[in-house]
Amino acid sequence: MNTKIKIPENPIDLINVVFTQLEITYHNQFHKAFPDSDSLKLAKQLWLKKLSLFKNEIIFKSIDVIMSTSEYLPSLSTVLQKCKFLTLEANGIPSLKKCFKEASTFCDAPTEHSWSHPIIYHAGLETGWFFLQNESEKTALKEFENKFDLLIEAWLSGKEFENPSTPKLEENISSLDKTQQLSFIENLKKNY
Repeated sequence: MNTKIKIPENPIDLINVVFTQLEITYHNQFHKAFPDSDSLKLAKQLWLKKLSLFKNEIIFKSIDVIMSTSEYLPSLSTVLQKCKFLTLEANGIPSLKKCFKEASTFCDAPTEHSWSHPIIYHAGLETGWFFLQNESEKTALKEFENKFDLLIEAWLSGKEFENPSTPKLEENISSLDKTQQLSFIENLKKNY
């Protein structure tokens, strides 16, 4: 017998399933938080709107993890944080502290570093490489976190970030023969 719940594709159906799971798991707390159909309807609308940034699988997994680890009815904020964490993890974006460490370590030559994710480079760029290098860790981390969070929100909304492109020096291959090269050098000497 397979008791695995199928994740609905429709966001409204997903929210209904999530709220049903929450009601079953946190029965008394659930009915205290949503005592009537109007408050339940408003809560579902709010959750639907706020969770729309995330894939249904991530929302479902977040609720599952929270229900497995918490004996209290989760707030929308808790669910949003779990969804954000799982989305970042699924896309190879390290934790804030790891991102800050990477940005701080390579702030002296950021365009030469191979970033673990482009968003780290952009968070460092917006924070300011000089700032990261010269401010206290506490001050720099707070500013980096603010920029990082704004960029994550933009990324979740669909903005794409690319790693920096390193300008390459062109190879100067001269097709001038020796006399033309000497003539060119003489002209430079006259003009300067």
